[in-house]
Amino acid sequence: MVDHYTIFEQDNHIWIGESSYDPAFEAKTESLFALCNGNIGIRSVSMLPSLYGKRGLYASGLFHQAHPSEVTELVNCPDPVECRVTADGIKLSPDSPWLESYRREFCPDTAELRFSMIFGLPGKRRLEVRETRLVSFANARLILQKISLKSLAGDFERLELTSLLNGQSMNEGVSHFSEVICRVYDREVMHLEARLEEETLSLMQICCGNREEDGPPLYALFRRGISEQTALSLKEGEERIFLRCSSLMVRKRREDNIYEQREELKDAARKGFDFLQEKHRYFLRMHQKRCEYRIEGATLEERAILSFARYHLLGMMPWNRTDCSIASKGLTGEGYRGHVFWDTEIFILPFFSLHFAEQSRNLLIYRYHGLAGAREKAEQFRYQGAMYPWESAADGREETPRYAALNIHTGKANPVWSGLKEHHVGADIVYAIRQYVDETGDRSFLKEYGYEMVFEIAAFWVSRAVWDPDRKQRVILDIIGPDEYTEHIDNNAYTNYMAAFCVKLALEYLKEAEKEAPDICRRLKTEQQKTGWEQFLREIYLPVPNEDGIIPQDDTFLGKEELPDIRKYREAPVRQTVLRDYSRKQIEEMQVLKQADTVMLLNMFPTLFTPEVVKKNVRYYEARTIHDSSLSYCAHALACAAIGEKKLAWKYFQNSLHIDLNDRAPDSVDGIHGAAMGGIWNCMEQGFAGISFSGGVLSVNPHLPDHWKSVEVTLQVQGKPVLVKVTHTEVEVTTPTTEGDELAVAVGGTQAVLKDHLNLPL
Repeated sequence: MVDHYTIFEQDNHIWIGESSYDPAFEAKTESLFALCNGNIGIRSVSMLPSLYGKRGLYASGLFHQAHPSEVTELVNCPDPVECRVTADGIKLSPDSPWLESYRREFCPDTAELRFSMIFGLPGKRRLEVRETRLVSFANARLILQKISLKSLAGDFERLELTSLLNGQSMNEGVSHFSEVICRVYDREVMHLEARLEEETLSLMQICCGNREEDGPPLYALFRRGISEQTALSLKEGEERIFLRCSSLMVRKRREDNIYEQREELKDAARKGFDFLQEKHRYFLRMHQKRCEYRIEGATLEERAILSFARYHLLGMMPWNRTDCSIASKGLTGEGYRGHVFWDTEIFILPFFSLHFAEQSRNLLIYRYHGLAGAREKAEQFRYQGAMYPWESAADGREETPRYAALNIHTGKANPVWSGLKEHHVGADIVYAIRQYVDETGDRSFLKEYGYEMVFEIAAFWVSRAVWDPDRKQRVILDIIGPDEYTEHIDNNAYTNYMAAFCVKLALEYLKEAEKEAPDICRRLKTEQQKTGWEQFLREIYLPVPNEDGIIPQDDTFLGKEELPDIRKYREAPVRQTVLRDYSRKQIEEMQVLKQADTVMLLNMFPTLFTPEVVKKNVRYYEARTIHDSSLSYCAHALACAAIGEKKLAWKYFQNSLHIDLNDRAPDSVDGIHGAAMGGIWNCMEQGFAGISFSGGVLSVNPHLPDHWKSVEVTLQVQGKPVLVKVTHTEVEVTTPTTEGDELAVAVGGTQAVLKDHLNLPL
């Protein structure tokens, strides 16, 4: 259950809110209620100064390396939303003893945030400060704030509203900008320029609503910032409303003309908040129509979290761009330095493949742009082909930090081995390529980008495996699989099977590429590599179930001792508490998993093993999993749904729902869990509704929870909308009639052709 947050419906929209100010939850809620449109993201910090807030504005793809010894990170940009309100000399803030009531509410349906604070001041006066904020989906660089100051009791002789553009922002104490320059245009537009080596961030703002009797606003410079102050008075019952329009643009060249940005901002201010809000809602609604859902029987909380997941998925996508991708925290915080992981391809991309295929293509093109960095890394470690980085940022090079937490016994920093040993990310990219091409039939993507990536990643795996004279097979040694608590192991089942999948797909694609893209084949010398690929597939060791039906996660896992009192760590209010009691080395010697590993293999290849083997392995490995990763519960839910274990699937799905929206204050403070958002949606759509699309066939094999009477989902299949409705007894599929463009639909053992409408029993 979610207790800290209230969930309610208003005007046919779901809202999630806080009814009081709790410093312990401040940073967490700022992540959860962050406003993002794929281009920029703003944490939901109060406009008024807060002692416990972590202000953050992030521009998609804006990375910088502060020092040669540090990794490149997503830059925390200057803050455009801060305001200061002084009432007859008293400074107001959520931390003020004068605060009487506080509400912060977020609507995932309309991507809007609103605050309401009431201050009880000397002389029995009461002042209400309200704000409505949005980051526009209609204009990707526009930030809007509607601010209200209202006297509920008593008169106020002098209220001061000070708007700031604050360039003192930092990433954990580090400022990335070498220079910040501020100015005012036409006594109306505040402008702040913050400069990096190659990019300049241009931030502009207009604050409207000043009455003539207030007099002209006062502008002032402070270190790395600029402010505008308006003084006014309020009689009892009187209200004053202000509109703050801010515009953020990242310029690659300092000499770029900013006139267009200034005029666009002025035009927005003239149109007013209501017009801009309606336009924002319209564009967001157009996105939502492509991923509409309805669940009869779902609780309000279940619907709220599904809408919450959908909003964050839409908000983290860098729309129509190929120079950046989706970070593990989206644009909601600085966790993992804003880097891109395998999360994007395996947990997030499936949502876009079924609803926004063109954006899936862009995410994969980003990986193509990283080929040079992947080749460099392979060469550095004396491998062939492309060895993709575990963490990437702007240019596709490895960005994993060298050290992480302290070893509790030695007091020294633990090395981060994932950047050196967790290699399955390349295979995950190939898997995503295959899924995208199967779902869309996009041959042009293969010719321009896909063939080259698949062939180079296959070459890496062939060079990565070594011959084992005892087994008389090729093996993959000293590796890390998806479970990051099990380091330096040999023959991780997930990794070995994924490597074989990559090489097998390379051979399949080679037949087509020799006709469609002969120049790529010549450049990569695939004819010479073909024999090595075939030999690899004959010789690679692939773990099989033992006499008990359990697939060995690696060569030694099944022979290790179990972790004593695992329940203590599974139920701990803070994640990764096991690292406080045990060193990494000790954990490696026990049967304990941070997250799904072999279970992930079962999800990736659902027909690889029998349903009985799948059931045994899901139960075996789940009992040894702490679920310290946000990726874990959704993986178990999908695996259980696929084999009809509905009760177990629902148990894990419920845990997935509360990865972020829970009552653990320390969770999510550095950003939401982006992969969990994808996992939640995938559980609903692919797990319970049983929807998948491959090889030109839309398959529907539902396993609905008992209390869900039906699920309706709108997909985009081969460029047109398809509505799928599943119940416990039948599947209904509808699409606009298009002559000559029929779709094959499979339900259970029945396959039919969809022209405009189908009803198939289960």
